[in-house]
Amino acid sequence: MGVRITLGHHSTFMINSVCHTWGNRPWNTKDLSKNNWVLGLIGYGENWHNNHHAFQNSARLGLEWWQLDFPWYVVKSLEWMGLATDVKVPTELQKQKMSFKNSTTTNGYEETHENGNGNAH
Repeated sequence: MGVRITLGHHSTFMINSVCHTWGNRPWNTKDLSKNNWVLGLIGYGENWHNNHHAFQNSARLGLEWWQLDFPWYVVKSLEWMGLATDVKVPTELQKQKMSFKNSTTTNGYEETHENGNGNAH
């Protein structure tokens, strides 16, 4: 029992340390959060840390088909059973706005700019 608790706590703490140091950044966030697939088996979806920082209201952290996200599978099951409602995931427009393809670099930080009609450019 002690080993299980220790591993659970250390995996949680490790996510915040490792996923702000190593990994990739598919989304334009104002921090150093990164996705780290290696931690996927022990991170319960939190290893998709850049996804989490980019879309904080999303119930789904693994946004790509290949990103394992076990808590998302539980939420989808609960939604299917009618026990979870109004489940939020990012729209394609939200993803486009947070993408590095729609941003410029200033002062070492990535910034997304919008023109007058709300479209990122």
